[in-house]
Amino acid sequence: MKNWILLITFSCFGSINAQKKLDALTTPTSPASTILGMQPSAILQPKSYRALEAAVFSNFSDTDGNGIIPNNFGLEFMPYWANDHGISLEEYLYPKANLDQICRNSSFSLASTQKFPLQDSTLTKSLSLGYRTSLFFGNKKDKKILQGYISTLSNEQRIGSKIVSELESFRQKNTLKTKKEYLNAIREILIDRIAKVLQNNSRKDAEEITQNIYASVDKLPFDVNNIDPFFISFLDLIEDKMMGNYEEFKSYIQLRQGLSIDLAYALFLNFPDNNFKSSEIPRQSLWVTPSYKFSDKINFLMATAVLRYEWYNLKYFDNYFPDSKVAENNFDYGLAIATEFKKFSLGFEATGRESSSLVKAGMDALGNTLYLKSNTSDFQYIGTFSYRLTEQIALTYQIGSSFKPVFSTTETLISLLSLNFGFGGPNITDITSK
Repeated sequence: MKNWILLITFSCFGSINAQKKLDALTTPTSPASTILGMQPSAILQPKSYRALEAAVFSNFSDTDGNGIIPNNFGLEFMPYWANDHGISLEEYLYPKANLDQICRNSSFSLASTQKFPLQDSTLTKSLSLGYRTSLFFGNKKDKKILQGYISTLSNEQRIGSKIVSELESFRQKNTLKTKKEYLNAIREILIDRIAKVLQNNSRKDAEEITQNIYASVDKLPFDVNNIDPFFISFLDLIEDKMMGNYEEFKSYIQLRQGLSIDLAYALFLNFPDNNFKSSEIPRQSLWVTPSYKFSDKINFLMATAVLRYEWYNLKYFDNYFPDSKVAENNFDYGLAIATEFKKFSLGFEATGRESSSLVKAGMDALGNTLYLKSNTSDFQYIGTFSYRLTEQIALTYQIGSSFKPVFSTTETLISLLSLNFGFGGPNITDITSK
């Protein structure tokens, strides 16, 4: 019985900690979804640390104006965070080598649609593949702040583990009839144990922590014939109170000042005959996306820029979109400002585009085709609102005006709703096991 209770106790502690992610799910932007046209943004926002993210997209209606169920989806997978690597918190936040960052932050994305229309209205299947990684460049001030949090959290974890063994031993040696009797009996034990593991060995601090724990114990169930549920719930409550600095620490990680640079690539794959053996690559993209999070009084702001190069397969468009005017090379540049709060974020981005292509200008006297270079410009702007339903689910709405579409339609209005799900990723236990 004792081993069974201990197993449940430590499993319960592990499950609570596993829910405490080191970062919150962010606005979903992936290279694969962007190049397929599911997400109109040219700017890739920095990705949260999730082993797997899934997203569904809807623009609310089909070509006939009827409401539709989303049939477009995207996935993004970070292989490194699919397993627990047991790295230290400091190493997680500040890898010793850029190669380590590239490996840990590498993600692969996939997006798919079953109804991609060609110019003749034929519905075809399309998918896209993407890759990205990021590098973060912090500073001395940031490192000093993080070292303070690391020391505090390490101390709190030692408190929790020692309290578990102490209270389990006491519970097995004593039979108590009421919740009040049990709490009175362990109060001094709890205070002494907390005081011993606090760095300053302060009994006053230990008494304050114990008081906060006891203030929340009234709602816990207590059955003298089955005390196990109360005991496990009580230990969970202790852990929550002992990890009081965790939420503050996580908020700092989300808003920590510094520069990060995302590098990404994606390609668009279309099956015009709906045959897997016959495919075309209409376009490909490369991104360089630097982001900077500000500090002090404006630490809720993040600025993101983008340099994106796209190139199009003109033969594909000649065959399947003969009436479309497509530039072979496109260079996008833009800037986005975003504000991050506890549950939601707001953002606005503006992106310009310079396009160039060679167009036929006639024939020379020898029958050779002559070409002229054609240059055009375009512009798009998008507002984004994202609400985090939980740390693993985010709902995002985007509205604005897009670049002139290259695929059959002339609409430039953006009205897109997306739902993003996050799975796995590092939590407080994964990165403090050393």
